Amino acid sequence: MSRYLILIILNTPIVIAGLLNALVDYKTKKYSRKKFIIQVVIWLIIFVSIALTKFIYDQLFSNHLTSTEPLSLFDVIEITGIILVLFMANRSRIKLETIEKRFNNLHQILSIRLSEDENRKTRK
Repeated sequence: MSRYLILIILNTPIVIAGLLNALVDYKTKKYSRKKFIIQVVIWLIIFVSIALTKFIYDQLFSNHLTSTEPLSLFDVIEITGIILVLFMANRSRIKLETIEKRFNNLHQILSIRLSEDENRKTRK
């Protein structure tokens, strides 16, 4: 089995998970339409880049722009790890933004309640 095929097989589920997470976050209103489109474009660029890795390498090698060896099994695992880290970092960023929004909303509610309490005390 080709190492390029292994690369595609290992990374396709991560890309699909990234696309599905973007869709779910958009549907649950965690993402605006603009952020959703950006996320989809990023994940599609990652997938297309992975799918075209062999073609790009062959073109570079045939035009004598690179003299490196083809993709090794270590490279496949390394690329998969990098994409997985990008996926996890993106999920963490989304969760952090959600927590930050929730914290700001709670802070705003608390400020309003405290100011109402202050107004009641000054009226008495």
